[in-house]
Amino acid sequence: MIEVRFTAYEYNSNDSFSNSVYEMKGSEESGWQILRNSSPYLELGKGYRLLKTELCGICSTDLDRRFLPFPLPQIIGHEVVASDYLTGKKYVLEINDTVVSRGEEADPFCRVGIPTHSPTRMVLGIDRLPGGFGPYILAPKGNLVETKQLEDMEAVLLEPFAASLHGVEVSIDRAGSDFKKIAVLGPRRLGSLVIAALDLYRKRNNLNYEIVSFIRHQNLADLSLRMGADQVLYFSNLGETDIKEGLLFEKNVIAPTTASWSDYKHSFDLVFDTTGSISGLETSIHLTQKEIHRKTTNGQASLGITHLTELVVDEISITNLRSDFSELVWGIETISPAWVFVSSSLSLNKEEKELLANLEKKDKIKIFIGSIEEGTKFLGSKEFAGALPRFDFAIVDSSSELDLVIRPDAKEEKSLVRPRGFILVSKSAERESNLFLDWITRGGILSTSRCGDFVRTRELLASEPGFIKSVSENLISKEFDSGSIPEAYTDARKPENIKVVVRHKAS
Repeated sequence: MIEVRFTAYEYNSNDSFSNSVYEMKGSEESGWQILRNSSPYLELGKGYRLLKTELCGICSTDLDRRFLPFPLPQIIGHEVVASDYLTGKKYVLEINDTVVSRGEEADPFCRVGIPTHSPTRMVLGIDRLPGGFGPYILAPKGNLVETKQLEDMEAVLLEPFAASLHGVEVSIDRAGSDFKKIAVLGPRRLGSLVIAALDLYRKRNNLNYEIVSFIRHQNLADLSLRMGADQVLYFSNLGETDIKEGLLFEKNVIAPTTASWSDYKHSFDLVFDTTGSISGLETSIHLTQKEIHRKTTNGQASLGITHLTELVVDEISITNLRSDFSELVWGIETISPAWVFVSSSLSLNKEEKELLANLEKKDKIKIFIGSIEEGTKFLGSKEFAGALPRFDFAIVDSSSELDLVIRPDAKEEKSLVRPRGFILVSKSAERESNLFLDWITRGGILSTSRCGDFVRTRELLASEPGFIKSVSENLISKEFDSGSIPEAYTDARKPENIKVVVRHKAS
Protein backbone atom coordinates (compact mmCIF):
# COMPACT_ATOMS: atom_id res chain seq x y z
CA MET A 1 0.00 0.00 0.00
CA ILE A 2 1.27 3.43 -1.03
CA GLU A 3 -0.09 6.60 0.51
CA VAL A 4 0.61 10.25 -0.24
CA ARG A 5 -1.02 13.34 1.25
CA PHE A 6 -0.62 16.81 -0.21
CA THR A 7 -2.18 20.23 -0.52
CA ALA A 8 -2.93 21.41 -4.05
CA TYR A 9 -4.50 24.32 -5.86
CA GLU A 10 -7.92 23.50 -7.28
CA TYR A 11 -9.56 25.48 -10.05
CA ASN A 12 -13.13 26.69 -9.34
CA SER A 13 -16.08 27.53 -11.59
CA ASN A 14 -15.75 31.25 -10.72
CA ASP A 15 -12.27 31.31 -12.33
CA SER A 16 -10.44 31.29 -8.99
CA PHE A 17 -8.13 28.91 -7.15
CA SER A 18 -8.36 27.53 -3.64
CA ASN A 19 -6.39 24.95 -1.66
CA SER A 20 -7.65 21.46 -0.84
CA VAL A 21 -6.00 18.51 0.84
CA TYR A 22 -5.77 15.29 -1.19
CA GLU A 23 -4.85 11.75 -0.19
CA MET A 24 -4.05 8.96 -2.64
CA LYS A 25 -4.01 5.45 -1.17
CA GLY A 26 -3.49 2.13 -2.93
CA SER A 27 -1.26 0.42 -5.47
CA GLU A 28 -0.94 -0.27 -9.18
CA GLU A 29 -1.96 -3.89 -8.52
CA SER A 30 -4.99 -3.31 -6.27
CA GLY A 31 -6.43 0.08 -7.23
CA TRP A 32 -6.65 3.47 -5.55
CA GLN A 33 -8.82 5.62 -3.35
CA ILE A 34 -8.57 9.40 -3.67
CA LEU A 35 -9.81 11.53 -0.78
CA ARG A 36 -10.44 15.26 -0.99
CA ASN A 37 -10.55 17.15 2.30
CA SER A 38 -11.02 13.76 4.02
CA SER A 39 -14.09 12.88 1.89
CA PRO A 40 -14.18 10.29 -0.94
CA TYR A 41 -13.40 11.91 -4.30
CA LEU A 42 -12.61 9.13 -6.77
CA GLU A 43 -12.18 5.34 -6.77
CA LEU A 44 -9.77 3.93 -9.37
CA GLY A 45 -9.22 0.29 -10.28
CA LYS A 46 -5.88 -1.38 -10.86
CA GLY A 47 -3.46 -0.28 -13.59
CA TYR A 48 -2.72 3.24 -12.31
CA ARG A 49 0.79 4.30 -11.33
CA LEU A 50 1.62 7.03 -8.84
CA LEU A 51 3.90 9.65 -10.38
CA LYS A 52 5.51 12.83 -9.14
CA THR A 53 4.71 15.89 -11.26
CA GLU A 54 7.79 17.65 -12.58
CA LEU A 55 6.44 20.21 -15.02
CA CYS A 56 3.04 21.30 -16.33
CA GLY A 57 2.21 23.69 -19.16
CA ILE A 58 -0.75 26.06 -19.10
CA CYS A 59 -2.82 25.95 -22.28
CA SER A 60 -5.92 27.63 -23.66
CA THR A 61 -8.13 24.77 -22.50
CA ASP A 62 -6.94 25.40 -18.94
CA LEU A 63 -7.69 29.11 -19.28
CA ASP A 64 -11.23 28.34 -20.52
CA ARG A 65 -11.78 25.38 -18.19
CA ARG A 66 -14.80 26.98 -16.47
CA PHE A 67 -16.73 26.88 -19.76
CA LEU A 68 -16.24 23.15 -20.33
CA PRO A 69 -18.96 20.62 -19.43
CA PHE A 70 -16.98 18.80 -16.72
CA PRO A 71 -17.29 19.06 -12.93
CA LEU A 72 -15.39 21.65 -10.91
CA PRO A 73 -13.52 22.16 -8.63
CA GLN A 74 -10.65 20.07 -9.96
CA ILE A 75 -6.87 20.00 -9.99
CA ILE A 76 -6.39 20.94 -13.64
CA GLY A 77 -3.39 20.81 -16.00
CA HIS A 78 -2.81 18.16 -18.68
CA GLU A 79 0.47 19.08 -20.41
CA VAL A 80 2.46 17.04 -17.93
CA VAL A 81 6.01 15.80 -17.48
CA ALA A 82 6.16 13.42 -14.51
CA SER A 83 8.61 10.99 -12.93
CA ASP A 84 8.31 7.58 -11.31
CA TYR A 85 8.78 8.28 -7.62
CA LEU A 86 10.79 5.01 -7.25
CA THR A 87 13.02 4.96 -10.35
CA GLY A 88 13.13 8.66 -11.26
CA LYS A 89 12.42 7.81 -14.92
CA LYS A 90 10.59 10.66 -16.66
CA TYR A 91 7.44 10.42 -18.73
CA VAL A 92 5.06 12.54 -20.75
CA LEU A 93 1.46 11.52 -20.08
CA GLU A 94 -1.19 10.73 -22.66
CA ILE A 95 -4.28 12.46 -21.29
CA ASN A 96 -7.09 10.01 -22.15
CA ASP A 97 -7.67 7.38 -19.47
CA THR A 98 -9.24 4.43 -21.33
CA VAL A 99 -9.77 0.70 -20.83
CA VAL A 100 -6.88 0.06 -23.22
CA SER A 101 -4.46 2.30 -21.30
CA ARG A 102 -5.41 0.50 -18.08
CA GLY A 103 -4.85 -2.91 -19.64
CA GLU A 104 -8.50 -3.97 -19.54
CA GLU A 105 -10.64 -5.62 -22.20
CA ALA A 106 -11.23 -3.41 -25.23
CA ASP A 107 -14.67 -1.84 -25.69
CA PRO A 108 -16.32 -1.28 -29.12
CA PHE A 109 -14.68 2.15 -29.55
CA CYS A 110 -11.23 0.66 -28.94
CA ARG A 111 -11.93 -2.21 -31.33
CA VAL A 112 -12.60 0.18 -34.25
CA GLY A 113 -9.42 2.15 -33.58
CA ILE A 114 -10.63 5.14 -31.55
CA PRO A 115 -9.82 4.33 -27.90
CA THR A 116 -9.44 8.01 -27.00
CA HIS A 117 -13.17 8.40 -27.71
CA SER A 118 -14.35 5.64 -25.41
CA PRO A 119 -17.37 7.00 -23.51
CA THR A 120 -16.02 5.52 -20.28
CA ARG A 121 -12.78 7.53 -20.47
CA MET A 122 -11.65 10.16 -18.02
CA VAL A 123 -9.25 12.93 -19.02
CA LEU A 124 -6.22 14.00 -17.01
CA GLY A 125 -6.70 17.48 -15.57
CA ILE A 126 -9.93 18.03 -17.52
CA ASP A 127 -12.47 15.38 -16.56
CA ARG A 128 -12.22 14.11 -12.95
CA LEU A 129 -8.63 12.83 -12.89
CA PRO A 130 -6.43 15.23 -10.83
CA GLY A 131 -3.99 16.98 -13.15
CA GLY A 132 -0.56 18.51 -13.31
CA PHE A 133 -1.19 21.50 -11.05
CA GLY A 134 -0.89 18.97 -8.23
CA PRO A 135 2.43 17.48 -7.03
CA TYR A 136 1.29 13.87 -7.58
CA ILE A 137 -0.68 12.19 -10.36
CA LEU A 138 -2.30 8.81 -10.87
CA ALA A 139 -1.94 7.80 -14.51
CA PRO A 140 -2.85 4.59 -16.37
CA LYS A 141 0.33 2.62 -17.01
CA GLY A 142 -0.40 2.54 -20.75
CA ASN A 143 -0.32 6.35 -20.88
CA LEU A 144 3.28 6.67 -19.76
CA VAL A 145 5.47 7.75 -22.69
CA GLU A 146 9.18 7.94 -21.88
CA THR A 147 10.70 11.34 -22.60
CA LYS A 148 13.86 9.66 -23.96
CA GLN A 149 15.84 12.32 -25.86
CA LEU A 150 13.53 15.17 -24.88
CA GLU A 151 14.61 17.68 -22.26
CA ASP A 152 11.98 18.86 -19.75
CA MET A 153 11.15 22.06 -21.62
CA GLU A 154 10.81 20.11 -24.87
CA ALA A 155 8.81 17.26 -23.34
CA VAL A 156 6.23 19.62 -21.83
CA LEU A 157 5.30 20.64 -25.40
CA LEU A 158 4.78 17.07 -26.64
CA GLU A 159 1.05 16.97 -25.83
CA PRO A 160 0.12 20.23 -27.62
CA PHE A 161 2.54 19.58 -30.49
CA ALA A 162 1.13 16.08 -31.04
CA ALA A 163 -2.37 17.60 -31.12
CA SER A 164 -1.21 20.26 -33.61
CA LEU A 165 0.47 17.73 -35.89
CA HIS A 166 -2.65 15.54 -35.74
CA GLY A 167 -4.79 18.45 -36.95
CA VAL A 168 -2.39 19.15 -39.81
CA GLU A 169 -2.40 15.52 -40.90
CA VAL A 170 -6.21 15.19 -40.65
CA SER A 171 -6.78 18.18 -42.93
CA ILE A 172 -3.98 17.82 -45.44
CA ASP A 173 -4.10 14.03 -45.84
CA ARG A 174 -7.73 14.29 -46.96
CA ALA A 175 -6.98 16.91 -49.62
CA GLY A 176 -3.63 15.50 -50.73
CA SER A 177 -1.41 18.25 -52.16
CA ASP A 178 -4.30 20.48 -53.23
CA PHE A 179 -3.75 23.06 -50.50
CA LYS A 180 -1.65 25.97 -51.74
CA LYS A 181 -2.29 28.64 -49.13
CA ILE A 182 -2.98 27.96 -45.43
CA ALA A 183 -3.84 30.50 -42.73
CA VAL A 184 -3.45 30.16 -38.97
CA LEU A 185 -5.59 32.36 -36.71
CA GLY A 186 -4.46 32.91 -33.13
CA PRO A 187 -0.76 31.95 -33.30
CA ARG A 188 0.05 32.03 -29.61
CA ARG A 189 0.16 28.86 -27.46
CA LEU A 190 -1.46 26.29 -29.76
CA GLY A 191 -1.44 28.33 -32.97
CA SER A 192 2.34 28.73 -32.93
CA LEU A 193 2.68 24.96 -32.64
CA VAL A 194 0.26 24.52 -35.56
CA ILE A 195 2.54 26.76 -37.65
CA ALA A 196 5.57 24.69 -36.59
CA ALA A 197 3.71 21.46 -37.41
CA LEU A 198 2.66 22.80 -40.83
CA ASP A 199 6.25 23.75 -41.58
CA LEU A 200 7.62 20.38 -40.46
CA TYR A 201 4.95 18.47 -42.39
CA ARG A 202 5.65 20.56 -45.50
CA LYS A 203 9.39 19.84 -45.39
CA ARG A 204 9.06 16.12 -44.70
CA ASN A 205 6.49 15.59 -47.47
CA ASN A 206 8.02 17.94 -50.07
CA LEU A 207 4.90 20.11 -50.26
CA ASN A 208 4.92 23.75 -51.30
CA TYR A 209 1.95 25.36 -49.60
CA GLU A 210 2.33 28.84 -48.13
CA ILE A 211 1.77 29.39 -44.38
CA VAL A 212 0.25 32.73 -43.39
CA SER A 213 -0.22 33.80 -39.77
CA PHE A 214 -2.96 36.27 -38.73
CA ILE A 215 -2.30 38.23 -35.54
CA ARG A 216 -3.87 41.06 -33.55
CA HIS A 217 -0.79 41.74 -31.41
CA GLN A 218 2.14 43.03 -33.44
CA ASN A 219 4.71 41.59 -31.03
CA LEU A 220 3.76 38.09 -32.26
CA ALA A 221 4.95 38.74 -35.82
CA ASP A 222 8.55 37.69 -35.27
CA LEU A 223 7.50 34.58 -33.35
CA SER A 224 5.26 33.39 -36.21
CA LEU A 225 8.10 33.83 -38.70
CA ARG A 226 10.49 31.90 -36.44
CA MET A 227 7.91 29.10 -36.10
CA GLY A 228 7.80 28.67 -39.87
CA ALA A 229 5.25 31.13 -41.29
CA ASP A 230 6.07 32.65 -44.68
CA GLN A 231 3.98 35.75 -44.06
CA VAL A 232 2.37 37.42 -41.06
CA LEU A 233 -0.64 39.72 -41.34
CA TYR A 234 -1.26 42.08 -38.44
CA PHE A 235 -4.69 43.67 -37.98
CA SER A 236 -5.11 45.41 -34.62
CA ASN A 237 -8.88 44.79 -34.54
CA LEU A 238 -8.84 41.26 -35.96
CA GLY A 239 -12.12 39.56 -35.12
CA GLU A 240 -14.13 42.78 -35.09
CA THR A 241 -16.60 43.91 -37.74
CA ASP A 242 -14.79 46.90 -39.25
CA ILE A 243 -11.34 45.60 -40.23
CA LYS A 244 -9.59 47.69 -42.86
CA GLU A 245 -5.84 48.13 -43.06
CA GLY A 246 -3.01 46.29 -41.38
CA LEU A 247 0.61 45.30 -41.91
CA LEU A 248 2.26 42.49 -43.83
CA PHE A 249 5.49 41.00 -42.44
CA GLU A 250 7.57 38.65 -44.57
CA LYS A 251 10.68 36.56 -44.05
CA ASN A 252 13.93 38.31 -44.91
CA VAL A 253 12.10 41.62 -45.43
CA ILE A 254 13.04 44.28 -42.88
CA ALA A 255 10.10 46.69 -43.13
CA PRO A 256 6.40 45.65 -43.17
CA THR A 257 4.10 46.85 -45.93
CA THR A 258 0.46 47.94 -45.81
CA ALA A 259 -2.16 45.20 -46.13
CA SER A 260 -5.88 45.49 -46.85
CA TRP A 261 -8.29 43.11 -45.12
CA SER A 262 -10.55 42.93 -48.18
CA ASP A 263 -7.70 41.51 -50.28
CA TYR A 264 -7.75 38.30 -48.26
CA LYS A 265 -11.40 37.42 -48.63
CA HIS A 266 -11.72 33.75 -49.63
CA SER A 267 -8.04 33.59 -50.56
CA PHE A 268 -7.08 30.52 -48.49
CA ASP A 269 -7.60 26.81 -49.06
CA LEU A 270 -7.51 26.01 -45.35
CA VAL A 271 -7.76 28.06 -42.15
CA PHE A 272 -6.81 26.79 -38.70
CA ASP A 273 -8.84 28.49 -35.98
CA THR A 274 -6.82 28.35 -32.76
CA THR A 275 -8.01 31.71 -31.43
CA GLY A 276 -10.09 30.56 -28.48
CA SER A 277 -12.37 33.49 -29.32
CA ILE A 278 -16.05 33.62 -30.28
CA SER A 279 -15.17 35.62 -33.40
CA GLY A 280 -12.67 33.08 -34.74
CA LEU A 281 -15.23 31.13 -36.77
CA GLU A 282 -16.63 34.20 -38.50
CA THR A 283 -13.13 35.50 -39.27
CA SER A 284 -12.24 32.11 -40.76
CA ILE A 285 -15.32 32.19 -43.00
CA HIS A 286 -14.11 35.52 -44.40
CA LEU A 287 -10.77 33.96 -45.30
CA THR A 288 -11.83 30.69 -46.96
CA GLN A 289 -14.64 29.12 -48.95
CA LYS A 290 -13.11 25.65 -48.56
CA GLU A 291 -12.11 24.34 -45.13
CA ILE A 292 -11.82 25.55 -41.56
CA HIS A 293 -10.04 23.29 -39.09
CA ARG A 294 -11.09 24.10 -35.56
CA LYS A 295 -8.78 23.43 -32.61
CA THR A 296 -10.56 25.79 -30.22
CA THR A 297 -12.18 24.32 -27.09
CA ASN A 298 -13.42 27.49 -25.41
CA GLY A 299 -16.83 26.10 -24.41
CA GLN A 300 -18.66 29.04 -25.97
CA ALA A 301 -21.21 29.44 -28.75
CA SER A 302 -20.52 31.08 -32.11
CA LEU A 303 -22.75 31.93 -35.09
CA GLY A 304 -25.76 30.24 -33.51
CA ILE A 305 -23.95 26.94 -32.79
CA THR A 306 -23.72 26.13 -29.08
CA HIS A 307 -21.80 22.83 -28.98
CA LEU A 308 -18.69 23.68 -31.00
CA THR A 309 -16.37 22.59 -28.20
CA GLU A 310 -18.11 19.22 -28.00
CA LEU A 311 -17.72 18.96 -31.78
CA VAL A 312 -13.94 19.26 -31.31
CA VAL A 313 -13.91 16.83 -28.38
CA ASP A 314 -15.65 14.23 -30.60
CA GLU A 315 -13.62 15.19 -33.72
CA ILE A 316 -16.84 15.47 -35.72
CA SER A 317 -16.87 17.41 -39.00
CA ILE A 318 -19.65 19.38 -40.70
CA THR A 319 -20.12 19.75 -44.44
CA ASN A 320 -22.91 19.88 -47.00
CA LEU A 321 -24.84 16.85 -48.24
CA ARG A 322 -22.35 16.19 -51.00
CA SER A 323 -22.32 13.35 -53.52
CA ASP A 324 -19.09 11.85 -52.11
CA PHE A 325 -20.08 11.98 -48.43
CA SER A 326 -19.88 8.19 -47.99
CA GLU A 327 -16.15 8.35 -48.84
CA LEU A 328 -15.34 10.88 -46.11
CA VAL A 329 -14.64 8.31 -43.37
CA TRP A 330 -11.32 8.92 -41.60
CA GLY A 331 -9.32 7.69 -38.62
CA ILE A 332 -11.50 4.65 -37.91
CA GLU A 333 -11.71 1.10 -39.20
CA THR A 334 -14.24 1.15 -42.04
CA ILE A 335 -17.75 0.15 -41.06
CA SER A 336 -19.99 -0.87 -43.96
CA PRO A 337 -22.72 -0.17 -44.64
CA ALA A 338 -22.64 3.24 -42.95
CA TRP A 339 -25.66 4.29 -40.86
CA VAL A 340 -27.26 7.62 -41.79
CA PHE A 341 -29.69 9.57 -39.62
CA VAL A 342 -32.06 11.78 -41.62
CA SER A 343 -34.06 14.32 -39.66
CA SER A 344 -37.77 13.92 -40.34
CA SER A 345 -38.16 17.71 -40.19
CA LEU A 346 -36.13 18.48 -43.30
CA SER A 347 -37.23 18.58 -46.92
CA LEU A 348 -34.67 16.96 -49.19
CA ASN A 349 -34.61 18.18 -52.79
CA LYS A 350 -34.86 15.76 -55.72
CA GLU A 351 -31.09 15.49 -56.19
CA GLU A 352 -30.50 14.74 -52.50
CA LYS A 353 -33.23 12.07 -52.44
CA GLU A 354 -31.76 10.38 -55.52
CA LEU A 355 -28.27 10.43 -53.98
CA LEU A 356 -29.42 8.68 -50.81
CA ALA A 357 -31.58 6.18 -52.70
CA ASN A 358 -28.70 5.27 -55.01
CA LEU A 359 -26.25 4.74 -52.12
CA GLU A 360 -28.84 2.67 -50.24
CA LYS A 361 -29.46 0.53 -53.31
CA LYS A 362 -25.70 -0.14 -53.59
CA ASP A 363 -25.73 -1.19 -49.91
CA LYS A 364 -23.26 1.57 -49.00
CA ILE A 365 -25.62 3.09 -46.43
CA LYS A 366 -28.60 2.27 -44.23
CA ILE A 367 -31.02 5.10 -43.50
CA PHE A 368 -33.09 5.94 -40.43
CA ILE A 369 -35.63 8.78 -40.75
CA GLY A 370 -37.05 10.34 -37.59
CA SER A 371 -36.69 12.94 -34.89
CA ILE A 372 -33.55 13.34 -32.77
CA GLU A 373 -35.35 11.61 -29.90
CA GLU A 374 -36.47 8.74 -32.14
CA GLY A 375 -32.96 8.40 -33.53
CA THR A 376 -31.53 8.15 -30.01
CA LYS A 377 -34.01 5.38 -29.13
CA PHE A 378 -33.30 3.55 -32.38
CA LEU A 379 -29.57 3.34 -31.55
CA GLY A 380 -30.47 1.24 -28.51
CA SER A 381 -32.88 -1.04 -30.36
CA LYS A 382 -32.35 -4.51 -31.85
CA GLU A 383 -32.95 -3.08 -35.34
CA PHE A 384 -29.73 -1.05 -35.19
CA ALA A 385 -26.74 -3.20 -36.15
CA GLY A 386 -23.82 -0.76 -36.23
CA ALA A 387 -20.40 -1.54 -34.68
CA LEU A 388 -20.82 1.52 -32.44
CA PRO A 389 -24.05 2.79 -30.82
CA ARG A 390 -23.93 5.88 -33.03
CA PHE A 391 -24.80 6.95 -36.57
CA ASP A 392 -21.90 7.50 -38.98
CA PHE A 393 -23.64 10.47 -40.61
CA ALA A 394 -26.54 12.74 -39.71
CA ILE A 395 -28.41 14.98 -42.15
CA VAL A 396 -30.01 18.17 -40.80
CA ASP A 397 -31.01 21.60 -42.09
CA SER A 398 -31.03 23.90 -39.06
CA SER A 399 -28.59 25.16 -36.42
CA SER A 400 -30.87 23.93 -33.61
CA GLU A 401 -30.91 20.36 -34.92
CA LEU A 402 -27.19 20.49 -35.60
CA ASP A 403 -26.65 21.27 -31.92
CA LEU A 404 -29.03 18.47 -30.91
CA VAL A 405 -27.14 15.95 -33.03
CA ILE A 406 -23.91 16.91 -31.22
CA ARG A 407 -25.53 16.64 -27.77
CA PRO A 408 -29.10 15.20 -27.83
CA ASP A 409 -29.18 15.11 -24.02
CA ALA A 410 -27.63 17.98 -22.08
CA LYS A 411 -26.95 15.60 -19.19
CA GLU A 412 -24.87 13.20 -21.29
CA GLU A 413 -21.58 13.75 -23.13
CA LYS A 414 -22.83 11.66 -26.04
CA SER A 415 -23.45 12.57 -29.67
CA LEU A 416 -25.97 11.05 -32.09
CA VAL A 417 -23.03 10.78 -34.54
CA ARG A 418 -19.98 8.69 -33.72
CA PRO A 419 -16.57 10.26 -33.06
CA ARG A 420 -14.89 11.27 -36.35
CA GLY A 421 -18.27 11.11 -38.07
CA PHE A 422 -19.92 13.82 -40.19
CA ILE A 423 -22.94 16.04 -39.87
CA LEU A 424 -24.29 16.83 -43.35
CA VAL A 425 -26.32 19.96 -44.01
CA SER A 426 -29.09 19.78 -46.59
CA LYS A 427 -29.71 22.53 -49.14
CA SER A 428 -33.00 23.22 -47.38
CA ALA A 429 -30.93 24.92 -44.65
CA GLU A 430 -30.83 27.95 -46.95
CA ARG A 431 -34.23 28.88 -45.47
CA GLU A 432 -32.46 29.79 -42.21
CA SER A 433 -30.51 33.05 -42.20
CA ASN A 434 -27.25 31.80 -40.67
CA LEU A 435 -23.75 32.75 -41.86
CA PHE A 436 -22.26 29.42 -40.87
CA LEU A 437 -24.96 27.25 -42.50
CA ASP A 438 -24.77 29.38 -45.65
CA TRP A 439 -21.02 28.78 -45.78
CA ILE A 440 -21.50 25.03 -45.31
CA THR A 441 -24.20 24.69 -48.00
CA ARG A 442 -21.92 26.53 -50.45
CA GLY A 443 -19.37 23.72 -50.05
CA GLY A 444 -17.35 24.53 -46.93
CA ILE A 445 -16.04 21.93 -44.49
CA LEU A 446 -15.62 22.53 -40.77
CA SER A 447 -13.22 19.83 -39.60
CA THR A 448 -11.99 19.30 -36.06
CA SER A 449 -9.35 17.29 -34.20
CA ARG A 450 -8.18 16.71 -30.67
CA CYS A 451 -5.28 14.60 -29.34
CA GLY A 452 -2.33 13.24 -31.31
CA ASP A 453 -0.14 10.16 -31.03
CA PHE A 454 2.63 10.83 -28.48
CA VAL A 455 4.98 7.99 -29.41
CA ARG A 456 4.82 8.63 -33.14
CA THR A 457 5.31 12.37 -32.58
CA ARG A 458 8.26 11.79 -30.25
CA GLU A 459 9.94 9.54 -32.82
CA LEU A 460 9.31 12.10 -35.57
CA LEU A 461 10.96 14.77 -33.42
CA ALA A 462 13.92 12.45 -32.81
CA SER A 463 14.48 12.40 -36.57
CA GLU A 464 14.54 16.21 -36.65
CA PRO A 465 17.39 17.17 -34.27
CA GLY A 466 17.02 20.60 -32.71
CA PHE A 467 13.50 21.23 -34.04
CA ILE A 468 11.51 21.00 -30.81
CA LYS A 469 14.34 22.61 -28.83
CA SER A 470 14.11 25.67 -31.07
CA VAL A 471 10.31 25.69 -30.75
CA SER A 472 10.57 25.45 -26.96
CA GLU A 473 13.11 28.27 -26.68
CA ASN A 474 10.93 30.54 -28.81
CA LEU A 475 7.62 29.63 -27.21
CA ILE A 476 8.10 29.22 -23.45
CA SER A 477 8.31 32.69 -21.98
CA LYS A 478 7.99 32.10 -18.22
CA GLU A 479 8.42 29.43 -15.58
CA PHE A 480 6.68 29.58 -12.20
CA ASP A 481 7.11 27.59 -9.04
CA SER A 482 4.09 25.40 -8.16
CA GLY A 483 3.52 27.53 -5.06
CA SER A 484 2.56 30.39 -7.41
CA ILE A 485 -0.01 28.64 -9.61
CA PRO A 486 -2.67 31.40 -9.37
CA GLU A 487 -0.05 33.97 -10.44
CA ALA A 488 1.16 31.70 -13.24
CA TYR A 489 -2.42 31.27 -14.46
CA THR A 490 -2.98 35.04 -14.47
CA ASP A 491 0.31 35.62 -16.29
CA ALA A 492 -0.55 33.01 -18.92
CA ARG A 493 -3.47 35.22 -19.99
CA LYS A 494 -1.27 38.24 -20.68
CA PRO A 495 -0.68 38.97 -24.38
CA GLU A 496 3.07 39.36 -23.88
CA ASN A 497 3.42 35.80 -22.56
CA ILE A 498 3.13 32.97 -25.05
CA LYS A 499 3.66 29.80 -23.05
CA VAL A 500 3.83 29.64 -19.26
CA VAL A 501 4.89 26.49 -17.39
CA VAL A 502 4.76 25.46 -13.74
CA ARG A 503 7.60 23.48 -12.10
CA HIS A 504 7.07 21.45 -8.96
CA LYS A 505 9.77 21.50 -6.29
CA ALA A 506 11.72 18.37 -5.46
CA SER A 507 10.42 16.69 -2.32
